[in-house]
Amino acid sequence: MTYDESVATDVPPPGELWARGVVKAMLAPYLDDCAGKVHVDGGGLRTEDIGNGYWAMRWVENGRAVLYGYDNDYPDVHIESLPVDLLAGGPGWLPWEWLQDLLVKEGWSVSFVRWWDGSWGGPPIPEGIIDGLPIILADDALSMDDLIGKDTQADAYRTLMRAVLDGAVDRTAVESLLAAFDLHGRDAGEALDVAARAGVEALPQLPAGHGEPADRRVPVVNDDHLPAVTALAAREGIEIGTSSTVTVPPRFCFNSPNRLPAP
Repeated sequence: MTYDESVATDVPPPGELWARGVVKAMLAPYLDDCAGKVHVDGGGLRTEDIGNGYWAMRWVENGRAVLYGYDNDYPDVHIESLPVDLLAGGPGWLPWEWLQDLLVKEGWSVSFVRWWDGSWGGPPIPEGIIDGLPIILADDALSMDDLIGKDTQADAYRTLMRAVLDGAVDRTAVESLLAAFDLHGRDAGEALDVAARAGVEALPQLPAGHGEPADRRVPVVNDDHLPAVTALAAREGIEIGTSSTVTVPPRFCFNSPNRLPAP
């Protein structure tokens, strides 16, 4: 197995992703088209999996962010002969314990992870593997484009997006968007409640980490990994294929960070 060092994708900056998701969640109480498709709470944002997958984002202190999710059509990272380390090469500031708990608890339901510190970075992906990130984001953006059909809706939508980014969502901006959708007279309170839950004015952020833990382990989410994992875990190093040699094999865990495969 060889690795492609490129993790470049057409992923918007986290502020744009965040604002788009929050505005969509703010509209959900009023429009059946987007009801229940985005969940926001305490600084976290996660689109609902309606059969195609999801993406989620959390802010990390100092303007950083982590992005993760899964595309149901491209679970390729989970069908490799060995588990793919989705945190490989991560910077020291990552919220390592939070991410490790996430990967252990979510298991198969996380197939991509990216991190932002002025630009997007991510782990090396096995050659020829599609982790699904560009596809799930494109699907979500298309659904929003379909929702925002008129110029007046687009203008009001962009205004509310800027308000979310500025941390200054007010009733006027919400009412303008509702009016653009011919929802005159609807109470903006539900949308403002969503913005408050999202922490728009005082954004909750995960604390930054202080370096990768020495005992970090890679979750095993597919039973088909077991033969290779148990063999690899019993060795100090193993040649994989003909073009890559792992000199120090990663350590693995099953359904808890402290449970190792049998030797």
